Amino acid sequence: MRRVSAFVSLLSLVGVSQMICSTSALAAVGDFKDFSIHQHYISARAMGMGGAFVAAADDATALFYNPAGLANLGESHVNLSLAQVGADSKLPKLSSDINAASSTNNIADMVSLLESNYGNHYSVRVGALQAIWARPRWALAVIPVDLNLEMEIHQTVGPQLAVVAHQDTTIAYGRGWKLNVADGSMSVGATGKAIYRGYYNKSISAIELAFDSNILKKEDVGEGLTFDFDLGWMWKPNIPQSGFWSWIKHVKPTVGATVRNAVDYGFKTNMHVLDKNSREPAKLQRRLDVGTMFELPDWWIWRTRFVADLRDIGHENFTVKKGTHMGVEFLWKLASWWQGGWRAGINQGYFTAGFNGDFALFRLDLVTYANEVGTSSSPKASRVYMAKASLDF
Repeated sequence: MRRVSAFVSLLSLVGVSQMICSTSALAAVGDFKDFSIHQHYISARAMGMGGAFVAAADDATALFYNPAGLANLGESHVNLSLAQVGADSKLPKLSSDINAASSTNNIADMVSLLESNYGNHYSVRVGALQAIWARPRWALAVIPVDLNLEMEIHQTVGPQLAVVAHQDTTIAYGRGWKLNVADGSMSVGATGKAIYRGYYNKSISAIELAFDSNILKKEDVGEGLTFDFDLGWMWKPNIPQSGFWSWIKHVKPTVGATVRNAVDYGFKTNMHVLDKNSREPAKLQRRLDVGTMFELPDWWIWRTRFVADLRDIGHENFTVKKGTHMGVEFLWKLASWWQGGWRAGINQGYFTAGFNGDFALFRLDLVTYANEVGTSSSPKASRVYMAKASLDF
């Protein structure tokens, strides 16, 4: 456990991420090429329906998915996240095996362990004490800890454990405006955000893992502050009440688009919180997301919607597969204090599923999803099982 606690305490700007699994006593032998698309913020609800939320953004997380949705909020909404933890199911065993081999300084055992797991990819996502306050037309978020850890075992000069980590502390404010248009309901929005990021990307040899439990070097960490903003647009067209196209009124179409990280000038301001010689992390990367949503008529306690997005257009790792997100959501409501939803979808070509239950002020989200972490010629899934407990009112 010593390795991860050292790693997390370095990356976490508020020091509450010690719930992470313990696999990273990390010394550097070179940067690792990460083929995944890192998301600055993820919603458990959105991930349950395949990560598609651009045209469906109707809760506080619209702040990060499409701020135009803030203009359509009908009531105030506060979400206080107590804990959000997601990890690959294979990670605990890998952590235990690495610690066992390291405790005896047995190089042969460590080499054998890494070789037996060649090509395996492991993901961890942890958030804590996150708060989003949304009211009709605006929202404010304070995200102290959002830690994403990607690990892969590969071979260059011998077996190595490659680690890529992002720890973001974010303050964001967004606002939406309704526009007067003749052909439907249109809204636009903008989110301004300040992000302080800790970033780590190194590969660690089997020898280093076997012998040194305190080999994390602060000079291998990047950090910096950036200011950026997102722009959103959403449109619900007027549907003819008669004629050939009148049937569309039964599915209530909505389309949306978001430009994220519009400035993308990089993390130029370094406060050297982690190390006085820390370098600048990679840019956020400017991206375009487009999406659509169809809603069926409400039936009994159920509200049903279908969503589809093409996201992250412009990211260096974008492919059509990695950008494709589709899903369905079945919301139910028995009372204002007892409601929830079931979800399923496809995220980057892989199945997702999610559930949330709201009882009084307490909300529990459960979700599983997978990201594409390989190349177009060598696809590879990294599946995460996530739980989030929050106060929602």
